[in-house]
Amino acid sequence: MIDATFSRPQWLILPVLCVGLAGCGSSGSSSGEPSAFQKFSNVVMFQSTTVPPAPPKTQGEVQKERQDEEESLVCPEVIIADGGAAMRAQSGTDSGSLRHQISILNVARECTATGNGGYNLKVGVEGRVLLGPAGAPGSYYATLMTTVTRGTTSVARRSARVGGTIASGQGGVDFSYVEQGIVVPPGRGDVEITVDLSPAGAAPAAHRRRR
Repeated sequence: MIDATFSRPQWLILPVLCVGLAGCGSSGSSSGEPSAFQKFSNVVMFQSTTVPPAPPKTQGEVQKERQDEEESLVCPEVIIADGGAAMRAQSGTDSGSLRHQISILNVARECTATGNGGYNLKVGVEGRVLLGPAGAPGSYYATLMTTVTRGTTSVARRSARVGGTIASGQGGVDFSYVEQGIVVPPGRGDVEITVDLSPAGAAPAAHRRRR
């Protein structure tokens, strides 16, 4: 009688333990429906034959995940391409023949995580247009190229017109430009951001054109 008394509870406990240990790893039926064993496991664990959907994340949980992702995100530095930091227009080879110069002075970037390692990218450039000894008041511009690559893959290549108008009596003028809407998808490989200037023509003042 003593043996019978203890053997019955042990026999009842063992299937429940098996449910907890093996229920999650058992496969479903060939039709894709949960097996009878899975349904029994779900009843024991969730009081339902099906696994209930995960509860929606709270606003705090979403913000915490986004904060953690942005803290772990490394925003690539902006590189000014060799020979692309300045563009000069000269009428001769000596320093006195310089008409104007357009230069990049500062660069900046901002990365906002979008999930799974991807992010939105902004690239900012500050520069200045200077008149040379042979220059005159007018509007002077160059093409700013912004290139983003991941390894050997091109992510984005953007062009923009930058520069400004130098009024009579001024020696130069500052400019700034922000390239927005660049989406860097998740992936492997280092991301490189490069900016450089190339000629885009100039429109000097009317009295300068009459010379």
